[in-house]
Parts: sequence; structure tokens; C-alpha cells
Amino acid sequence: MDAEAEYDRLIAPLTGDGYTVVLRNLHKYLKPKTYLEIGARSGRSLELAECNTIAIDPVFSLRQSFVGNKPSCLLYQIGSDDFFSTKDPVALFGRPIDLSFLDGMHLAEFLLRDFINTEKSCKVNSVVAMHDCVPADLPMTRRKEIVSVDQLSKHEPTWWLGDVWKIVPILKKYRADLKLYVVSAPPTGLVLVSNLNPQCTILKDNYAQIIEEMASMNFDDLLAYTKSIKLLATSELSTFEGISKYFYL
Repeated sequence: MDAEAEYDRLIAPLTGDGYTVVLRNLHKYLKPKTYLEIGARSGRSLELAECNTIAIDPVFSLRQSFVGNKPSCLLYQIGSDDFFSTKDPVALFGRPIDLSFLDGMHLAEFLLRDFINTEKSCKVNSVVAMHDCVPADLPMTRRKEIVSVDQLSKHEPTWWLGDVWKIVPILKKYRADLKLYVVSAPPTGLVLVSNLNPQCTILKDNYAQIIEEMASMNFDDLLAYTKSIKLLATSELSTFEGISKYFYL
């Protein structure tokens, strides 16, 4: 059995509410006062926020309705690394980030830096959401977005997740203090993280080592990760009572 067929045998299509529905429920029931989104692009998920918001993307193509009922919405058309090198979300908001959604560059090292930089501006019970960490098939996990036609995902040829799935085993290894849930939100999962520690420097201090570890992760590691996932059903996060079992702001 080749690698792609073996992965297909192990991973079943995710079921339940889509990731934007889960995000909508988090906004609705947690009622964050501040929200940061990396990779806002069209504003589809950005529209869900009704609080003071910061949106970051190198190339926006926003829908007209993205502002909605937000009291304020700061747009930064730059990369997230550039944003965090010159801006302080806490200073911009006047308070820590309550809820964030990280959906930027689909390479593991970028998501790692986005998590490190975002956590520094959070509080303990803030929630960090990360997209695309449960690949639907093997081709969409390639680090290069442009591939030959025969290498495209058969689920959806335009999907490219890169290797951001690697952030989950890394966080479990280096940050066992975090509360981390992998939600079965189609099409490619949603990871929710809380019990944060803005003062923690473990990931930053071990950054070079972690990058080497992620670079060495291969198909066997992806299989091991896939087998280890304990998916949280989206139905668990569809009501105030359900969400309150896992998160509070």
C-alpha cells in the first residue's frame, strides 16, 4: 500500500459543523471584547467578530460587509512577522486579546511564530484557534503550494494546507500545560488552545531546535499524529453550556 492510500485508509472525512460555524459559536457565547485574526484575506471569518478587532493579511480582498457591528477594526496589510515586530496588540486594544484565529501562511514555522507572538498578548483564559491541522489527504500537506496536476488533492484541487499540522505534536511535547482540543470541524479541522501563559518563553527559547524537529517530521510522524488525534465533536461547542465546559472569558 502506498503512502497516500494508507493515509486515506486512516483518515475519515470530518463531520459536524464547519469551522466558521464553530468560530461563530465562540464569538456568540464567549462574547470576546478583543479579537485578532491572521490571514483574514476575504473577511469571511472576520465578519463573525462583533468586538474590537485587528486583522492581518499581506493581501486583503475583503467583502464589503466585513466591518459589521465592530466598534473598531484595524487592518494591517502586512505579514504577521512584520506586524508583531512593530506593533503591540495589547497597546492597540488597551487590553489583552480574548480570542484569536490563526490562518496565515501554511508553513509550520510561520504558524509557530504566530502562536508565540499571539500568546504573549493574551491572558490565561484567552482562546487561540488554528485552522487546517487535520489534512483530508496527503497531497495537501506538501510544503510547496504549486505542484503538478497528478499531485493535487483529489478531495479539492485548490486546497493547500502545507505542514501546519506539525504545530499540534510540537505544542503537546513542549507545552503540556496548554489545554488543546482538535475539533472535528470540516473540512480540515480547528484546533482550540487555552490555559495560555503569556510569560512563557519555552517555544521561543527552543525555536531553533523545534524548527529542526518540524523539518525532520515525515509521513510516519503524520500517521502517528493522525492516529493519536482525539477529535472533539462540533456538537460539544454548539451551545453556551457546551462551550462553558471548555472555555470562559
